[in-house]
Amino acid sequence: MKRKVKRFLNEKNEELNNKDYITVFIIILIYGIVSFINLGSNKSPQTFYSAFKDDSLTFELEKIDTVHHMMIFNGHDNSKYQIYTSLNNKDFTFIKEVDGSGSFAWDKKIILDRSKYIRINFLKDSTLGEVAFYNEDGEYININSIKSNSGIIAKQLKDEKDVVPSQISYMNSTYFDEVYFARTAYEYAHNLDTYEWTHPPLGKIIQMIPIVITNHFSPLTYRFMGNISGIIMIFVMYLFGKELFKKRKYAILSSLVLCLDTFHFTQTRMGTVDSHLVLFILLSAYFMFKFTREEKVRHLFLSGLMFALAISVKWIGFYGGLGLAIIYFIYMFKNKKFNIEHIVKGSVFFIVVPLIVYCSIYLLFPNNYLYTNNLNNIKKEQEKMYLYHSKLDDDHPFASKWYSWPISYRPVWYHQKLYDKDTKETISGVGNLIIWIFGIFGFIYTFFKCIFKKDRESLFLVIMFLSLWLPYIFIGRVMFLYHYFPALLFIMLCLVNLLKDIYENTKFKFIIPIFLILSLSFFIIYYPVITGVPTSKEYIDRLELFNSWIF
Repeated sequence: MKRKVKRFLNEKNEELNNKDYITVFIIILIYGIVSFINLGSNKSPQTFYSAFKDDSLTFELEKIDTVHHMMIFNGHDNSKYQIYTSLNNKDFTFIKEVDGSGSFAWDKKIILDRSKYIRINFLKDSTLGEVAFYNEDGEYININSIKSNSGIIAKQLKDEKDVVPSQISYMNSTYFDEVYFARTAYEYAHNLDTYEWTHPPLGKIIQMIPIVITNHFSPLTYRFMGNISGIIMIFVMYLFGKELFKKRKYAILSSLVLCLDTFHFTQTRMGTVDSHLVLFILLSAYFMFKFTREEKVRHLFLSGLMFALAISVKWIGFYGGLGLAIIYFIYMFKNKKFNIEHIVKGSVFFIVVPLIVYCSIYLLFPNNYLYTNNLNNIKKEQEKMYLYHSKLDDDHPFASKWYSWPISYRPVWYHQKLYDKDTKETISGVGNLIIWIFGIFGFIYTFFKCIFKKDRESLFLVIMFLSLWLPYIFIGRVMFLYHYFPALLFIMLCLVNLLKDIYENTKFKFIIPIFLILSLSFFIIYYPVITGVPTSKEYIDRLELFNSWIF
């Protein structure tokens, strides 16, 4: 049995066979099950009421009762309003002024007044989903009617009381940048003018796919595609490991390193677009590597197409394009193919195709900041985007410098919810230190390996990593750890490169299982921090290894 396992792991075959498909399927299945656990609730208001500034709504309760609190769901337009109460629908008492907590998020507002009527006066254009009132015993108070000052009956606000949660959490509400991206995915799905325009449309369009297919908008549907892209990355890492290191065990190791990284797990489970960006960058690099090996035009075309899709999600894809260009020029010089044919191929696949793809996506879905139904408006949108990002220099408590990213010095604290003084849920983008720190050594080793041994696989990894990391030296805008995400996957492959050579050239044969056990232990220990599982505050506080780690 031991001999069969050894033969299975050490089988050399760059092309995938049935054994590989079964192996990677098992890895993805296990990861996929874990990643979909508590990804988000599928229960969310589906009908909405739109109010204009200076509109008002009057809720008539079934009976006079002491209203303890109100649960209210913000739609794609975040709300701002004043709350009043009355016993007779004539004399109203001002309770408070409220700013909504964000698009597609629940709010709980304490009222503490004996009432028969609740009035909401809107201070800005607002969209609401469901509204529910509860007495001091936590019992739902039936609503007889909801009327606007213009006589419209707003029945949309009391038709889905079964979706009102007992607790507000990430499971039923947007958090962090989901308030922009999930909202925009909803707007694409419903052919509305889109709110988030500071990045190209493709990421939000991908995000909207489950929403359109199911005709249902919820945390589960707007986080679904990001998690799928995170899962597909595992398959691509397996492919990359097989191509780079030849043996099946290093393909398995490459995919497992990604599976066990806490940052990848957190970032791909959010309803944002970074998952798609990183997947397309990884695929573009994979196909370029295949091209330099096999010199097949289809691989060069696929590399250019994936680059086009990457920049259509976020402009960070251009950094990956820089690495691809360097690799392509090295390939041409080294193989004495710097000629018109290869210059034309490179220009078509990495300039013409990306331009067509990029502009076509805007033209197909023109409802954004400027109505991009022509090339001139697309050009204006790019100018607006550039001005926005070039001047984004606001301070942020979880911003970090590019040189601090490889050690996960300042994780991004995405969300927290305090249940009581002893329990809270928290979500933080913290890297698995076992993987990240050893990854630094992996990069150093890979760097010297490409210098002194002229190893072309190592050179490829070094170029891709540096092209995705070093450009941030020149970026003046506020930056976060998630900007390191595209480069992270290549430092993981550098790490596999190091572990492979230690295993094959030294007596430390247990280096790989020990590394995997330590990485898995870190993942399990920090699982509450990366998933939002309600946990003891004392336990979470103990995981803050450095002053810069805040969970």
